[in-house]
Amino acid sequence: MNEILFWVGALVVFSLLSPLLKYVIAAVAGKQIGAKALAQQPDHIHLQRGGAWKNAGAPRKSVEAFTSRGFADAGVHTIADMPGVVVQLLAHPGDGFYAAVYEHPQAGTWFDLVTRYQDGTSVTYSTARPTALKPRPGHPSVNLQGADPGTVIDKALAQRPRRTLQAASVADAVSVFEESYAESMAYRKQEGISTREVLGTAARKVA
Repeated sequence: MNEILFWVGALVVFSLLSPLLKYVIAAVAGKQIGAKALAQQPDHIHLQRGGAWKNAGAPRKSVEAFTSRGFADAGVHTIADMPGVVVQLLAHPGDGFYAAVYEHPQAGTWFDLVTRYQDGTSVTYSTARPTALKPRPGHPSVNLQGADPGTVIDKALAQRPRRTLQAASVADAVSVFEESYAESMAYRKQEGISTREVLGTAARKVA
């Protein structure tokens, strides 16, 4: 649900370079790097039920924290288009939340907490390291790197916009996840990634 999925690969690559080399490459070829990163990403992703965590401790702890707050399990999935990525989806119909707990082979574990609204907008609270991407209009992301699920849930309940919520359900979790990715990717591929955004990414390490 969060655009971190398609930008993590670039962060991994940059993290392997020296700080000076990262800036030189980004400054000279920022637009080309952004265009290549986008071109390598699928327009759509497809979740497949099943899969196993490589290091189950951290994701399992997050999932247990969500279920203790009333979230219902919507299953562990792999992403056919992103080998090595495992995601567990959860939903809280009463509070209008979806949660996604990720494990990435290089970037490790993080989670997103998402509220969707009937007007087509959304807000995401994520424990991933912030990217340098400008947020998609109407879809801000609040980064709370390292925070536990309880803290993130409480902040979201207190701070998220007071608009009419779109219903959240276990039955719809997979389709919502896939559709959200496709919408985000369509926007990014239309807008492109600027040299400034690539430079900002070059300054960051992997989540």
